[in-house]
Amino acid sequence: MAILNNKSLEITGSLGILSLYKRKDSDKIIARTKGGPSRKQIQKSPKFARTRLNNDEFGDAAKGGCFIRGAIFQIRHLADYNFTPTLNALCRSIFKLDMEKPIGARIMHFSQYRHLLDGFNLNRRYPFNAVVKPPVYSSIDRDTATATIHIPELLPNINLTLPWQYPMYRIILSIGIIEDGLGADSGYIAKTPLLLNQPATTGWRLATQTYKEETIVVQPDIPKKLRDGQTLLVSIGIEMGTLISDSVIERVKHAGSGKILMAG
Repeated sequence: MAILNNKSLEITGSLGILSLYKRKDSDKIIARTKGGPSRKQIQKSPKFARTRLNNDEFGDAAKGGCFIRGAIFQIRHLADYNFTPTLNALCRSIFKLDMEKPIGARIMHFSQYRHLLDGFNLNRRYPFNAVVKPPVYSSIDRDTATATIHIPELLPNINLTLPWQYPMYRIILSIGIIEDGLGADSGYIAKTPLLLNQPATTGWRLATQTYKEETIVVQPDIPKKLRDGQTLLVSIGIEMGTLISDSVIERVKHAGSGKILMAG
């Protein structure tokens, strides 16, 4: 390993056979020769057969995360960090729970481990449970792919904390479908339906206004019975709004919080 002391040389990355980079514990640039197997060796060599299987499952886990992102499309704008790597890691964990098949043949059984998706947060700074403090209960009717959500009474500055300085808020609810089969099933993408119906939103309320308890039913445009391998994701979020005129309210970007409320 070599250390570059010339402060005017601020190059990082690849330079011929060298890799130039900085470490967190130093302000100097570290130079080392490139090592490790080549891409061709990883793709072809029998020595890396296990690596290829792990890479395949890593890619399938990323696809699983992509499908979940699609199923919660209506609240994704409320995220305050890039939650995709966290979602992919969760999908990778579900892959590992398939103990019946070896690596490379395992299948992501969302339907068997739905509870692992419950409460997945899209926010780190202001998680949904820190904004809406009382529990929000929901139930799912799998015969019609319908979700019933009971929102309790919310009292600003008591059990409803709105850290964003905007005058209006509302609740948004949505549903989406994910399906088992990712992994060994190569036809997964073609047969996976995404239920992207319009979300249910409450009326806008003043940030100082109490939200009276309410039960809301969210259902697809065309009711359908869920198959055993399908999972319905119910998402909830809180959006902030600002007044454009006396009768027009505009949703504020990057203000709000959301989560997966329930999977069933």
